[in-house]
Formats: sequence, C-alpha cells, structure tokens
Amino acid sequence: MRAELTIEIARTPEDVFAYLTDVSNLPAWQAGVKRATLRGGRIEESRSLLGRELCTTLEIVAQEPPRLFTLRALNSPVPFLRAPRARAVGSGTRLTVTAEGDVPGFAAGLVARRAEKQFRKDFSRLKQILES
Repeated sequence: MRAELTIEIARTPEDVFAYLTDVSNLPAWQAGVKRATLRGGRIEESRSLLGRELCTTLEIVAQEPPRLFTLRALNSPVPFLRAPRARAVGSGTRLTVTAEGDVPGFAAGLVARRAEKQFRKDFSRLKQILES
C-alpha cells in the first residue's frame, strides 16, 4: 500500500515542522490518538482503533528541520513508513506526505482505502489547525 498527499499550508515551513514534530500535538490532529510521548528517538503512542486501544512505537528514521521527518512503525499490525517533506512556496509551505505499508491478506484493498481516507482527513485537520 502506498498513499501520497500534497497539501499547501499558509504557514512557514519552520512553523509546520515545529507543530508536526511536537508529539504532544498528535491527539489534536490525528484521529484516534489518545496520547503520545517522545523517548530516545522513538514516539510511543496510544490510539483507539475499532473500539480497542492500540499502542505503537514509531522510530524517527530521519529528521532534517524544517523539511523532512520520517517515521517507521516498529510494532504496528500494519508496518508502515511515513515521510512528510516540507518546502517553502511563496509565504507558505507545500507539505508532501508519503506513507507506505505492507497490508497482507484478502482485505488489503479495503484496509488501504480506509487508511488513505483517514490520512487525508488527518492532514486536512492539520492544515485547518495551523491556519486558524
């Protein structure tokens, strides 16, 4: 599964990067996230998924402020890699986010469509928060 999203945000790349990489902001813009903490280059998050609590550890693979922040899920039911890239466009930011994951089994297509839909909603919420 691969999903890519490009969104323009009327804030500087520094502002977008600062908000995006502050794990305390995750519950505000990512659906289902209850809490997240950063420890030793890893993000530990707890989220609600289909009525169950899911705890995931994400490893920070690359971080180049204010343009790149790459995460890899270490213990997720669906292993994935997510890489937001930001670049200045006029007085704002063009944020391109790529997510790749391995969804096994017969339900792969359904899971991929649902994940991509949620991905778009989450980043639209991020844009709304940053522009308000």
